[in-house]
Amino acid sequence: MLLSVIMSVFNAEKYIEEAIQSVLNQTYNNFEFIIINDGSKDNSLKTIKKFLSKDDRIILIDRENKGLVASLNEGILKSRGDFIARMDADDVCLPNRFEEQLNFMKNNSDVGVCGSWIELFGEDFKSKVWKIPCNDQRLKAELLFSSCFAHPSVMIRKNVLLDNNFLYDESYLHAEDFELWIRLSDVTKFANINKVLLKYRMLKDSVSHKADLELKSRFDVFQKIFNKNLRRLGIKNSLKENTIHFNLSLNKRLRQNSVSSFELKSYFDKILQSNKKNKIFSDLDLKKVMGKKWILNFIYTKKVVSVFSIYFIFGIYAFMNNGNNSER
Repeated sequence: MLLSVIMSVFNAEKYIEEAIQSVLNQTYNNFEFIIINDGSKDNSLKTIKKFLSKDDRIILIDRENKGLVASLNEGILKSRGDFIARMDADDVCLPNRFEEQLNFMKNNSDVGVCGSWIELFGEDFKSKVWKIPCNDQRLKAELLFSSCFAHPSVMIRKNVLLDNNFLYDESYLHAEDFELWIRLSDVTKFANINKVLLKYRMLKDSVSHKADLELKSRFDVFQKIFNKNLRRLGIKNSLKENTIHFNLSLNKRLRQNSVSSFELKSYFDKILQSNKKNKIFSDLDLKKVMGKKWILNFIYTKKVVSVFSIYFIFGIYAFMNNGNNSER
């Protein structure tokens, strides 16, 4: 079964050789490797061509800069595989990544998107494992506040995208994956494999890190994404509620902008009551997600609340069972 691996490259000369080599060294080798050189000005193209001359699985698209979203969509439309694997030019695949994910997808035909746990690493970053939740209902509840996948770890069934006319949307710049998962959540099941299959390089000058520093534009994009799910719940937020929601979506924002226990309980009660009426998310999984947010806010505010708070209890449960942390 043919797999299409898609990687967009822009000025990645420092890490691209290791990234390409990690793909070519996979235990599963029936794949095409589509590399889009998105107008790089450094030596990235030279490195890609060095591998191109040695491995005919590589398909090079070399053109002017159009951006990540355009590159990924171009790769998807040119791909010939039944499955599409994402890869970034500064990350590293473990050798069994494709084999593990393909075996899982073959054994779970109702799963359209499959990611994995990842190891976060970097020159100025202490390595740690990000244990992302794995079951479908929990992942879709996670989407209420943040992306439920490490984007470069995912494998997607191509027919799930094309049959629904789904591609990445450029109007959600630097959050295009998050928005795509919300659309896909209506038409297929999600999963993460509870093994580290990718090493995710943490860079201070990464696109996502820079985007998080641009708070106004980040808020505008995320507000549009959050509202997609909130509308399904029949919720229309005030600006203040949207700001609370935005701060809850990333731990470092929550640390800097903690919410009063009263306001947080009021907002979470609103969501729980709307979900009880509209039955969009698993009630238990939604409480686990909100429990995690509640306990983090409690830690950051250092305010005393009742230990019998339902959010506190579910927060402890979520941490004990998943150890998930949305700060990336």
